[in-house]
Amino acid sequence: MIETVGGNDEPLMLAYLPLSELGADRLVDGGFDGLAPLPEWIVTEKEVPTAIYIWMVWTPGKLARVLPAMAQIFSGLTPVGCPLFSRAVTEHARRIHATMGFQPGSQIYPGAPEWLLVVLPEREMPAPVHQMPRIEVRPVRSFEDMAKIFAIRAATYISEQPCLYREEFDGNDFCATHLLGSVDGDPAGCVRMRYFGDFVKVERLAVRREYRNSRLAFKLVREAISLARQKGFRRIYGHARLDLVPFWGMFGARVLPDTDIFKFADVEYREMVIDLDAHAHPIGIGDDPMVTIRPEGAWNEPGPLELSNLRPSRAGFFQDMRTIGRGAH
Repeated sequence: MIETVGGNDEPLMLAYLPLSELGADRLVDGGFDGLAPLPEWIVTEKEVPTAIYIWMVWTPGKLARVLPAMAQIFSGLTPVGCPLFSRAVTEHARRIHATMGFQPGSQIYPGAPEWLLVVLPEREMPAPVHQMPRIEVRPVRSFEDMAKIFAIRAATYISEQPCLYREEFDGNDFCATHLLGSVDGDPAGCVRMRYFGDFVKVERLAVRREYRNSRLAFKLVREAISLARQKGFRRIYGHARLDLVPFWGMFGARVLPDTDIFKFADVEYREMVIDLDAHAHPIGIGDDPMVTIRPEGAWNEPGPLELSNLRPSRAGFFQDMRTIGRGAH
């Protein structure tokens, strides 16, 4: 498809291929011919593409000015976002792609061609305000939020998969951090994090069926990664269902070398790891002692115990209570 970007006085052009799942697979495994793509590699006008291959951009000296227009075109094709693929044939083009956030595809998709570049849907893509749901993710800090977590996972795993109650609620929920996601205020998704030595295990990612066309799953994973980094962790470990290995690959996860497919609850999985960049200011000993007693994930805001220093002291009240206790018969 060819789109004109810019006004009549600056005829700039963007050519791209909206790819089907098969087309995206061929692009990643090196079997894609951009000069003679097969019809089954391209989606129809009414279908949502699995990925987009940017075939050609002609914007001499005006790329920065037309990027918002390009983003609007792509968000119209897939409001929930998808990977954008491209290639750079000159050193100048490589620098421009790097500036726009593209990275070698082989870093995300093992075995991808050396020339393949990709930028993942890390942020919400521009869309009309009335079409953009309000997506929020926060750590669970109350029994009510835990009830929402249980309801989401029951609706996802127990309802949709051959999973028994005792398998889903496995005894690990009260020794973990949970992130709760909502769409327009409705509890819609969750993810669980448990901590082992030098790594975090991210698991139990669930999004209710009616919200799977939103960006919630991406935001839940990004928030989990951010929280792990701020706590000082450099590695995330998880079990990816076979069909979701490419999804986790979007966040830099790779299949753990020298491991085999394994199975539990009648589902097959692969072990995957994400190596994290160090956080600029991870929480640690030597920081303000109040930081580690703030609510989970809200380490940049004063917590209840800090605010206790702003109220009148209650020491006298407790002294009086002890005196009354000694005199009681």
